[in-house]
Amino acid sequence: MKKILSFITIIVLSSQGHTASDLEKKLDSLNIPTDKVTPLVSKENLTAINGRYSPLNKRHEVTFLGANNFTADTHMDTKQLGASYRFHLNSRWSFGLKYSEYKNKLTDAGEKLFKTKTILPDSDFAIKSSEGFVNFNTVYGKLRLTQKTIVYFDQYISIGYGKVALESGEVQMYSTDLGFSFWFGKHLSTRVGLKNEFYEQKRLVGSRNVQNAMGYLEFGYLFGGKTI
Repeated sequence: MKKILSFITIIVLSSQGHTASDLEKKLDSLNIPTDKVTPLVSKENLTAINGRYSPLNKRHEVTFLGANNFTADTHMDTKQLGASYRFHLNSRWSFGLKYSEYKNKLTDAGEKLFKTKTILPDSDFAIKSSEGFVNFNTVYGKLRLTQKTIVYFDQYISIGYGKVALESGEVQMYSTDLGFSFWFGKHLSTRVGLKNEFYEQKRLVGSRNVQNAMGYLEFGYLFGGKTI
């Protein structure tokens, strides 16, 4: 009887050892070398798509701006206040209207010239302007300010045409614009950029073409459309 029990015990232990060995082999077959990639992953293209947090399709935007002329006459300091309206056809294209008023004053050099020699600079300064423009968003991205705060932005270019009222009268004006728009939440916007204005200015010694480089800052509000 003892021999039978011993024989059964040996058989059971042997079968358990064989089962454990088979299980270890199966587990080892699942291990992936650190320097290799599984065929499934290596043959798949994984793409992450980042959609707009706040869609622009069929939306309206109203902004208020302030600007400074960095290429003004050395005797004249020119700033600009204005407002604009944009209609966003989609995430790339928008169209709009802009109205601006110019604030002109003599610089320190101009004041000194006037006080010492009673001479005013020969400058046909701008008073106000209105224009229509077309805007194209070239790049869309995001900036992480903190771990929980992300700001989305567009880099854009635009061209415009309108009229500028000078001291001597009204003339045609062309403009180009390069800037960035930052989107805060689904309704607030901020724009910063450089706008170039081109028109003909009249002086006592004759007319000349003028190019004003206006650095500007805009604050706006978006409404309409779907903001899912």
